[in-house]
Amino acid sequence: MKIISKESKNNKTEIVVRADSKKWTDQQTKSYKTLASNLNIQGFRKGHVPAEVAKSKISEQEVLNHALKPMVDELYHELTASKEIDKKKIIVDALNIDIKEIKKNSLEVCFIFENYPEIEVPKITLLKTKYTNPIVDDKEVESEINRMTKNDWMLTEKDSQIIANGDMANIDFEGFLDDKPFPGGAAKAFDLEIGSGSFIPGFEDQLLGLKKGDKKDIFVTFPTDYHEKSLAGKKTKFTITVNNIKQITKPEINNEYAKKFNLPNVHTLEDLRKHIREQILEMKKIQARDAVVPLISQELIQMTKVSYIPESLLKDEKNRIISDTKNRAQQANVDYLKYINTQLGYKSEADFLKNVDETATKNLILVLAIEKLIEDMKIQVTDNDLNEYFKKISQYYGTPVNQLKQTFETRLEGLKVFLTQQKLFDEIIKQIAPKI
Repeated sequence: MKIISKESKNNKTEIVVRADSKKWTDQQTKSYKTLASNLNIQGFRKGHVPAEVAKSKISEQEVLNHALKPMVDELYHELTASKEIDKKKIIVDALNIDIKEIKKNSLEVCFIFENYPEIEVPKITLLKTKYTNPIVDDKEVESEINRMTKNDWMLTEKDSQIIANGDMANIDFEGFLDDKPFPGGAAKAFDLEIGSGSFIPGFEDQLLGLKKGDKKDIFVTFPTDYHEKSLAGKKTKFTITVNNIKQITKPEINNEYAKKFNLPNVHTLEDLRKHIREQILEMKKIQARDAVVPLISQELIQMTKVSYIPESLLKDEKNRIISDTKNRAQQANVDYLKYINTQLGYKSEADFLKNVDETATKNLILVLAIEKLIEDMKIQVTDNDLNEYFKKISQYYGTPVNQLKQTFETRLEGLKVFLTQQKLFDEIIKQIAPKI
């Protein structure tokens, strides 16, 4: 392969290459043999047509056309593997092909690549998204210890049958929002520890003093940060029926009791509290991270400046979104058009495709911003990062580290991309979090 010319214009790079004459001749010979072996001529068995007869039936143009694709493929792989292609500047998967010359002794091909756009990302200090370092208070730790000991609680009938703090009340309840039942708001024969704070604030307090068989309507307001957005900050009514009341006798929580959980490095009650605190903190960090990453991403989309949107990348992203939607429709056993109407709420396919255009553009800007930030901030995944990841997954799933490494052997590059992006967002979070 020889490069004849290279020119960059209109956000594209055009590279004209000439095939090695011997390779081009050899490819034509292979193509001629293939065409000859597939000839169907009356009086001859397939693949046994005499050479002089085959020669009269196969034109030079047929041979050239048949040899073209494999030769172009070879030229493409040679070119994209060469130093002529800067993969940080040229999108190697996005190309058009223009055959400049195709003759028996000569083949020239122009490969047209899209260039990566110029990208200007915002300074991390300009992001408005804030991150609060999660904390764990003593009450949360004790609440978890309380939950862990439930199997050892003794429940006995209560003589007074009047609900007090510390009792286990068995109740039926149903919740109403604007006088209409809401999903997940009802239960039968539910055991509730009074004073545990496991229900909406004010719920348990309004049960105090009720007796077995009592019925009552109570009113509570869901917290503004409640996970179910349709209920967040809303005042609701619950109808309550008290079925039974039992007295709870809990085991003594001491150093000896702490050992029964067989947790690593837990030998005393203080060790147990430390272990639980660490576990809760880790979970809170994951939740806090999951909540803040979409906000950071949205800001990156809004604040990143891209010189132009590469058509090929945009087309790939749109196809990915549409394909994913069709797969979800198939899994739900629903017709694709019906799915985007009934499940996604679009009036027509045109409305859906318009949204796909907008979503794909935003997704692409985010990807380009992330790649630019990774480059600017010199984020890299080390062997130690990979080992730590495999160690964590091993502990979570109980799968040996060596087995995990074998599983990911063919997907290691994809894993590195994932961990690099994780590492980037961790660094951004570190910069927007208040200094301790």
